[in-house]
Amino acid sequence: MAKLNVVTGATGHLGNVLVRQLLAQGQRVRAVVQPGDDLTPLAGLAVEVAHADVTDAAAVSEAVRDADVVFHLAGLVSITLGQHERLWQVNVGGTRNVVAACRERSVGRLVHVSSVHALVEPRGGQLNENAGFATTGEDYTRTKAEASRFVAAAAHDGLDAVQVLPTGVLGPWDFRLSEMGQFVARVGRHGMPVAISGGYDWVDVRDVADGLLLAAEKGRRGEAYVLNGEWMSVSNLATSVAQAAGLHPPWLTVPLALVWPFAWVARAWELLTHRRALLTPYALRQLSADYRVDDSKARRELGYTSRPVAVAIADAWRFLASDPASPIHRAVVVQPGRATISGIHGAATPTSTGARR
Repeated sequence: MAKLNVVTGATGHLGNVLVRQLLAQGQRVRAVVQPGDDLTPLAGLAVEVAHADVTDAAAVSEAVRDADVVFHLAGLVSITLGQHERLWQVNVGGTRNVVAACRERSVGRLVHVSSVHALVEPRGGQLNENAGFATTGEDYTRTKAEASRFVAAAAHDGLDAVQVLPTGVLGPWDFRLSEMGQFVARVGRHGMPVAISGGYDWVDVRDVADGLLLAAEKGRRGEAYVLNGEWMSVSNLATSVAQAAGLHPPWLTVPLALVWPFAWVARAWELLTHRRALLTPYALRQLSADYRVDDSKARRELGYTSRPVAVAIADAWRFLASDPASPIHRAVVVQPGRATISGIHGAATPTSTGARR
């Protein structure tokens, strides 16, 4: 009989893509979703659905019952102020519950999805697994780092666990309109005549899902693996979206130094409106980073590979523009820890940066 794979955060961007790839391999999948979650990302997929909030230890234990492999993706992704308590409850407390449940249920392997943002950022050079997990920074960074340390300690104590740390994820099947999905949607619909300088390391969501499967199969217990695609400037990102959408590329690139005042205004706007802003101080710090992400360990030990980011962008726009279930064809209201559908057709209207994967 095929192995039973349990996926927490299964309705998120990475979660539903991982589910699709597990099913394509003929695997059995139990999709763990938060009670009340919209199940559109899993529509038509032959999965067993288990409703459990990761902050509920008893529910998590039941959800991983009989699992051969648990992929723990559920987490709150938020760089908005005022999410401190919820971030610690979900990202740290939820991970502790998953680890305890895996021990209680004698799960064969746990694959924990952390983030490259959980690592200590270097000044120049390369960022890889040797950097260690951060102890300072934004709440999101510190909670992902603390959860990662806990999983590493559990592996040291005997739990068969590995971790993956993706960079900026983008690509198709982004039903909840992630930060990068919102960028692609905005540029694809309205264009971007003026871009900002800077860039970051990005990776296709399908490559990250492949990396998770490779980590489950080949990863060494207790090890962490960075998963990356390639570095790309904001201008080239916008150009790739514009080309996919048949629009004109940016004609001007503005230095980041001139944009900082607007970032602080965007932060205030978030606090006042509870809507997601893409141009925040945190985002600008990432775009101005002077290091590059090194994923050679995953490529060497796991056989991990990645496709060009331009392909991910083109496919992301194709999904958003053509799939009737995409968030630009229905109003998606993103609340901390949950995405719901308002039932009104039109542009997506995110109300917070908080969303489970």
